[in-house]
Amino acid sequence: MAEENINFKVIGIYYMLGNLFNKGVAFLTIPIFTRIIPTNDYGILTTYNSWVGIIAMFIGFAMHMGIRMAFVDFKEKIDDFMATVLSFTLEIGVIVCLVVVLFSYLFHIQISMLLILICLGEGIGTAIIEDFSMYLMMKYQYKGRTALMVLPNLFSIIFSIIAIYFFLNNQLYLGKVIPTATISIVIAAFIVILFFLKSNVRHNRRYLKYALSISTPLVFHGIALNILSQSDRTMITWLANPSQTAIYGLIYNFSMLATVITSALEGVWTPWFMEKYKKRDFTDINNAVIYYTKFVAFVMIGLILVGPEIVKVLATKQYWEGIVIVPPVVLGNYFIFLYTFYVNVEHFNKKTLIISLHTVLAAIINIVLNLIFIPQYGYIAAAYTTLASYFCALVLHARYAKRLERELYPIKTFVPSLIQILVAIVFFYCFCDELVIRWCGVIVYTIILFIRNKERIITIIRKK
Repeated sequence: MAEENINFKVIGIYYMLGNLFNKGVAFLTIPIFTRIIPTNDYGILTTYNSWVGIIAMFIGFAMHMGIRMAFVDFKEKIDDFMATVLSFTLEIGVIVCLVVVLFSYLFHIQISMLLILICLGEGIGTAIIEDFSMYLMMKYQYKGRTALMVLPNLFSIIFSIIAIYFFLNNQLYLGKVIPTATISIVIAAFIVILFFLKSNVRHNRRYLKYALSISTPLVFHGIALNILSQSDRTMITWLANPSQTAIYGLIYNFSMLATVITSALEGVWTPWFMEKYKKRDFTDINNAVIYYTKFVAFVMIGLILVGPEIVKVLATKQYWEGIVIVPPVVLGNYFIFLYTFYVNVEHFNKKTLIISLHTVLAAIINIVLNLIFIPQYGYIAAAYTTLASYFCALVLHARYAKRLERELYPIKTFVPSLIQILVAIVFFYCFCDELVIRWCGVIVYTIILFIRNKERIITIIRKK
């Protein structure tokens, strides 16, 4: 699809609505799950989800990133490329399952074999779905990608609530685990069948070598990202207790409101950036990123200042103590958002080994800090150690990306927005118990931002 025929505004709206529905439904059902699942079971569920993410990255070999670059080098043969990638993912998945099952029996691992197999199956399904999502994004098939965002989560939540209410009396976390895994596996099966029908290719050494050369280093990047975002939950369970994990997990689920916006915009930004970068159109990129970061900073500030009330709506009083970690969790999300700009530069230049090296280093810092501080300060320490690790990742990726493209993303572009977020955090802690003052602060900030960017906002709204 030629760029001049692409309506980025429509694509952005679709992705925004898809993310709002997808994340919104999941978000609005948090009060249901925190009330019908005991905190101990909720903590186990949070830990299980962490392992699914790690397994999906390991089995999937981060092939979705190879698919992204294949749209530059193998665009005309992309269906054959996809079929090769999916075949490889299935083969790796079967091998990993056999090894894990054998290991579990030989060493008498004290974890339910059913839970292990479900986790492995969901990991394979998640990896395949992620590959397909990247394929749809790069082809600008925004309707299909939006459906892929919405439907799995929607059906998972419906069937989970039914299972917990009507079929289970104990181990209630299984009521969420089993439906979610089943749906992921079924959708993944349809994707595999679709590409096996579209292409007669099953194994192409050239495609596989290309994908692995880009993606293999990113396995460590992906695992490191999961460690950065998920290991703290596992370590809180280990070094503290599952109830603290549940509180910490709830606050992180609250922060996914920010990812609704950033994920939607990234779905538009990434293919647009790839096209602009290929043409070396750095002026357009640098101009666009100014307004992009301003808007995301506005969302983050809003979340920080209205966070206490949202958390109180989401969960019962036993979770409210977690409100104190809202600012570091949200700021961590902003650091993630910023470093993706630099990772995109590294990725376009196929510096995937460097990407992984930097992210792994940040993950190691996170684990070491967690080991030092979680035993003494619990989940509060985890929020700040993760924030520090995300900042380290941002600095490392930014330094290297600036060596590759000095003209892209001047540091001064990000400074004003970051200062505004830091001021909002100070405001939060000064008036944490003052609802009226905090909400008035949000309103005043919104009015000022609108007045200063009125012409740009009106232009975007009117643009067809």
